[in-house]
Amino acid sequence: MIPKPSDSQWTDDQWKAIVSGGQDILVAAAAGSGKTAVLVERIIRKIISKENPVDVDRLLVATFTNASAAEMRNRIGEALEKALKENPSSLHLRRQLSLLNRAAISTLHSFCLNVVRKYYYLIDLDPGFRIADETEGQLLIDEVLDDIFEEQYSLADNDAFFDLVDRYTTDRSDTDLQTLIRALYQFSRSHPNPSMWLDELAKMYSEEERLENLPFFPYLTADISMQLTSSLEKLQRALALTEKPGGPAPRAENLTDDIRQVQELIEVKDSWQELAGKMALTSFSRAKACRGSDYSKELLEQTTALRNSAKKQIEQLQEELFGRSYESHLQDLRELKPVIETLTGLVKLFGARFDEIKKQKGIVDFSDLEHYCLQILGTPDELGHLQASEAALDYQNQFKEVLVDEYQDTNLVQETILKLVTKKGPGNLFMVGDVKQSIYRFRLAEPFLFLSKYKTFSKEGQHSGLRIDLSKNFRSRSEVIDGTNFLFKQLMGEKVGEVAYDLDAELKLGASYPDSEKMRAELLLINRGKDEEEDDSEDDAQFHPEELQTVQLEARVMAKKIRGMIQDKFQIYDRKIGGTRNITFRDVVILLRSMPWAPQIIEEFKQEGIPVYANLSGGYFEATEVAIMMSLLKVIDNPYQDVPLASVLRSPVVGLNTNELAIIRTYSKKGAYFEALKIFLAEASMEDAGLSRRLQSFYNQLQTWRELARMGSVSELIWQLYRDTKFFNYVGGM
Repeated sequence: MIPKPSDSQWTDDQWKAIVSGGQDILVAAAAGSGKTAVLVERIIRKIISKENPVDVDRLLVATFTNASAAEMRNRIGEALEKALKENPSSLHLRRQLSLLNRAAISTLHSFCLNVVRKYYYLIDLDPGFRIADETEGQLLIDEVLDDIFEEQYSLADNDAFFDLVDRYTTDRSDTDLQTLIRALYQFSRSHPNPSMWLDELAKMYSEEERLENLPFFPYLTADISMQLTSSLEKLQRALALTEKPGGPAPRAENLTDDIRQVQELIEVKDSWQELAGKMALTSFSRAKACRGSDYSKELLEQTTALRNSAKKQIEQLQEELFGRSYESHLQDLRELKPVIETLTGLVKLFGARFDEIKKQKGIVDFSDLEHYCLQILGTPDELGHLQASEAALDYQNQFKEVLVDEYQDTNLVQETILKLVTKKGPGNLFMVGDVKQSIYRFRLAEPFLFLSKYKTFSKEGQHSGLRIDLSKNFRSRSEVIDGTNFLFKQLMGEKVGEVAYDLDAELKLGASYPDSEKMRAELLLINRGKDEEEDDSEDDAQFHPEELQTVQLEARVMAKKIRGMIQDKFQIYDRKIGGTRNITFRDVVILLRSMPWAPQIIEEFKQEGIPVYANLSGGYFEATEVAIMMSLLKVIDNPYQDVPLASVLRSPVVGLNTNELAIIRTYSKKGAYFEALKIFLAEASMEDAGLSRRLQSFYNQLQTWRELARMGSVSELIWQLYRDTKFFNYVGGM
């Protein structure tokens, strides 16, 4: 390894990540550890190396976002220009600047797109294809699903489909089954062979004679073992309380017997019948009485709470898993096998129809890009395993090194693509990521790919690869790091979080900030129950915590905290001025695990008068202003839909409040809400005359809109709705 210069700004681990080579390398980079800077420095040193220079277009750099790719390309360009100023006669550096624009620095999807555009003729694809946007794709999915369901309903003797519908839908619609098909389709596409994955799913419901032979049995028993261990720990903690001064000593007899029974359950291995037999005999004895002043009330309550919690866990297991016989479980699985086969068959049918309509329209989605790329780069052998095609061998010869950022968020398809373009033998794959920051499993990322390498690669690089831990955080204050470590040492482990939060995984301080007594990490907890000592303020009269959604409560707490910091002129450190200043709204960032809650948070902040911005690229149909118009269109199509009708009446289009909606329902407590509305208009009392006039106006407009819907186009109807309701202007004004 190249020795680190004495005046180097890099830590030893960062330097090791920059210069190491000759094998596959995994860099486990914690938050704020400078991983992007390390990655850029590694690329630059390879390009400007005097001993063995590499052309920039002979590196494949895969990032997670287009913004990351643009930033990396820009930083590499700046570094090359700086090097060229120091050595203006270098033809190599001039050549690198000219090659930079064609270098493979992009997201994996962009790389797949380039592969498909280059080798489209190998997979019989129209070269004039375009990428479908998210909204267009969702509309096509809905259209294909509706067509398939209509077709299935019309088939004679289609009992298997009707059975599936009965099992997985409500009496109102079959939306739940369509959602399930859509989810299974998306999951299958995250695997290199979707059809095989679906077949394997159906095989899990095999006609085995023993539960122990089923593929998911180890996962089930592992979950049971974890719950039993949790119960045992609670009972042991309760027993320890009985031994304290003032502890409920008579309860020790109960707890000792409880612990013995749970330990016997834990000791059962690989036999469902034996475990079921012991589970049936497990029961918690009546708690011994603890009366008098000799026993601490607080310790007694803690002991009781721990024992009751453990008892509840055991009883829940008994009811959910062991309340039925061994044979009945097997019978259920046999009955489910044809049901799951029908379900996976529908998923395959949907996939084929969806592919067909996309080809007709000349469009592809991001999942298609990955699978088309896989078809180009991989050739299946006799066993179905993918081997590198001639196109893949060309890429292996082209790329001296493949560098992957955010490796923890790759899926199995992307991993297969990376394997096909990296060389065999001495590794040339450089991976950077942090499994603790893997938040994209809902996008079908597979963090176990990272974990498997993290466990097999060694710090010395003696076995399958080299592992380097970058744990120093150069972004945050010590208060943030200490608070984070304190929480996650207790929360994260191999079973919960998939990685042990040990000395290698914890964050270490790397930044320097001025000391301040006011700086501290806080954890805000929201109690939905109202405190008895809490006085009835004006705010409390406006809303009750139990009536609000979680997101609304959290948003109001955040808004209150932000407004308090602004009013108190909280001091923050600003690197640009080299000192402290008053906090402003733009200094505050709200981080969410995912974005579905963002619109509601924005709405709450607006009501509090706090300026807020969120970059919401998706969720078009979930946006409030769009959802209201969608509901109005649904009502025009069929006013006997309760939820869309209530949505329109509650919206600014009509402007009713919850009390007024309730008054309408009192005129017909059963049946469709539209019927209640018509009865109200016919029989409304004098005290509801104002409400009646507003509703009569809406009812008359609704009849006019329904007539227009039958005569003109949808686009003309929508514009007429905007003109009549003034909703377009209303939303624009906000």
